Amino acid sequence: MLRSSTVVAAFSFVGSLAGILVEICIAAKLGLSRASDTFYVAYTVPYIITNLISATGQFSLVPFYSSLEASHPPEDIWRGLSYAANMVFLSLSALAALGVLAAPWIIRGIAPGFTPAQTKLATQLARWLFLVIVPAGVAETIRSFLLSQHRFAIPSSASLFRNVTVVASILLGFKRYGFYSIVFGYLAGYVLQFAVMAGQLLISFPVRYWASLKGSGEAFRNLHGAGLAQVTTALSWQGLVIVERIIASFLPPGTLTALAYSIRIMSALAEVLAGSVGTAVLPTLSKAFARRQMETVRKVFRDTLEFGLVLTSPAFVFCLMVPHDIIRLVFERGRFTAAATALMSQIFFYYILSIFLYAALRVLNFYFFARNEARLFVRLSLFQFSLNIAFDFFYVFALHLGAIGIPLGFLTGTAATCGLAVCRNYGDLRDSLDRSLGFLALKVATGIALASVALEGMKLWLHAPHSGLGNFVFLAEVGLIETAVFFAVLFVTRAVRISQITALWSRLEES
Repeated sequence: MLRSSTVVAAFSFVGSLAGILVEICIAAKLGLSRASDTFYVAYTVPYIITNLISATGQFSLVPFYSSLEASHPPEDIWRGLSYAANMVFLSLSALAALGVLAAPWIIRGIAPGFTPAQTKLATQLARWLFLVIVPAGVAETIRSFLLSQHRFAIPSSASLFRNVTVVASILLGFKRYGFYSIVFGYLAGYVLQFAVMAGQLLISFPVRYWASLKGSGEAFRNLHGAGLAQVTTALSWQGLVIVERIIASFLPPGTLTALAYSIRIMSALAEVLAGSVGTAVLPTLSKAFARRQMETVRKVFRDTLEFGLVLTSPAFVFCLMVPHDIIRLVFERGRFTAAATALMSQIFFYYILSIFLYAALRVLNFYFFARNEARLFVRLSLFQFSLNIAFDFFYVFALHLGAIGIPLGFLTGTAATCGLAVCRNYGDLRDSLDRSLGFLALKVATGIALASVALEGMKLWLHAPHSGLGNFVFLAEVGLIETAVFFAVLFVTRAVRISQITALWSRLEES
């Protein structure tokens, strides 16, 4: 688990940094303004679809491929891959065509507060952006197959190829092509991502292809159930994002963009630190469940929760204590002003409060899909999205909290969803949440508290400088000290022991 999750986390981290670099480039060109709001409204639905493809495609496809490998002849694996690729290509092509045709009505529905000029430009951009979902979907079918075969490096770095292409397109073409340099960057990036995945597949395996749309057996039935669950959840998530952007379109200019940036950074951190562990163990969980090795399933899931909790904690403290300095270092340049930094750092602070709960739900999703319990995933997702919308309206309009009401709604909805999963014991969840996990959580909480005190002391002693290089050095120093204090507490409380680290290191060297 450590070796695989380290590979996934390392490549995912580099890809996430490249993704943040994309946002930096866009922010430098557009700032927090009507122009940035126009682009992000145009990208709303294509982004939702591509994000759900990359974030959840593996939940149905990795268990599907793993089940075929565990109990079927090798030829059935290639039939399964061909079936998945064919279905994804045809369905997403139809969806992209529908999006191109319906773009004017989609934009008016998402941002009714836009001016006519904004609506017209957003519609033109959206029509091009809908095309990216086709290569993104086919690439995900191949990526999930590679993950099921424990090939983690290239699949985990898929976003890196895409994001570097987008950055290059913006830097080289924005002066001449404006918004369209961003749009065509995404198109080229997703095509390159597909080409890299396909190249790895062809090099590593004796690929066979069938032009078939038929499949039968338990593995295919589970895939259909998981696919339907994801479509239902995708539509629900799309509804949530659209409602939140409708709300944000009536808030001050730039708020919509700040909300989009902040939740992307928070979710990227959770994905790198906890989602990487889930990605690494999903093939093992799926095969263990297919072979009815339930004790292995419970143990691996519990270990995944522990890994995710420990890895996420230092990032939580760091982002919670110095959000303004982080946003200033990353974004404040070009048209992204000090006022924009102040707005976004406030929103980012409230989103970071959700990182543990969001990471826990991500790990729980891996667990449900490994157990072929897609219905539980749908029920929890619908519950979460409904609560999010209700609390968004409550915080923004009833309590008049403005922009921070949306991340507070996300926090409340996510907390209630985690509580429901535990109270209802979904997927026999309580069998994995034993006393040892509770003791670890207490030790982690102690480490968080002491690390926060240490970081606050460092802030008072060093004083954050305003220069870019000085700010980077300041963040590096306080981050290292805070992380060192946190892990020192874990060593002192024996939550992590030196003998464990030594043994793990020896096994890594041997392998």
